[in-house]
Amino acid sequence: MLPRNSIRKVYEYYFTSPRFSEEVKRAFMKFFNTNSIDNQDKVGMVKQSEGLFNEWFLYDFILNNGHTPIEDFVACNPFKLENSLMDLYKDLLDSKYAILEVLAIDLGKSIKVKDLQTDKELVLFEYNATFGLKVGSVFFGRVGKVGDHYELVGADTVSLADMAQADKNILRKKRLEFTPKILNDILVGKKKFLVSALLNQSKSDFIQLLLCMEHNLAKSAKIE
Repeated sequence: MLPRNSIRKVYEYYFTSPRFSEEVKRAFMKFFNTNSIDNQDKVGMVKQSEGLFNEWFLYDFILNNGHTPIEDFVACNPFKLENSLMDLYKDLLDSKYAILEVLAIDLGKSIKVKDLQTDKELVLFEYNATFGLKVGSVFFGRVGKVGDHYELVGADTVSLADMAQADKNILRKKRLEFTPKILNDILVGKKKFLVSALLNQSKSDFIQLLLCMEHNLAKSAKIE
C-alpha cells in the first residue's frame, strides 16, 4: 500500500511552495466558482469540500505548464525520492474518479466494488472504508493502481443512500464524467455550474441523475 501521507505530501508541496502560490489561488477560485481569493468566508462549503478540493487540485487541475500537479511531481521529483517510491506515484497518473457499488467487504482488509459506468469489478486494498460502507452501498471514490493492487487514492469516500437501477443505467449508457469538483457542486447545490461543466453531455439525463443524487446525498447525510 502507499506509505502513510504519501498523497498529502504532494499537494502540500504545491500549497506551500511560493512559486505555485498564484496557481493555488487560481485553483481555489475555479473550484469554488468565485472570482476572488478574498471571498473565502462567503464561499459555499460543506464538510467534504476541503478533501474534495485537495483531490481535484492534485489529479484534475491543470497548471500553467499544462500538467496536473501529480504529473508535474512525477516529472520533477522535487524531493529526489528513490525510484521504487516514484514508481508508486507514476501509477497514480492512471487513477480514475468513479461511482462505485460495494459487492463485498473483508473488514479491515479490502472491498470488492463495481464501477457503475463500466461494470468493471475490482478488489481494493482498504482499511477505513471497510467499516463505514456496507454491501450495496454506492459511493464516489478515486481508484488507482499501486504496485500490484488497487487502492482508494483520493479524499474520503462520499456515499449515496441508494441509487435506483434506472439511474445506474444512465451512468452506464451516457458515460457521464464526474470529478471531485462536480461532486462538491452537487453537495453545495450549485446547479448552474454543473450544467455549464457538462454541456457536452446529455443535459436531460444529467439533470435527472443530478436530482436523484442530491436527494440520496441528503438522505445519506441524515443517516450519518
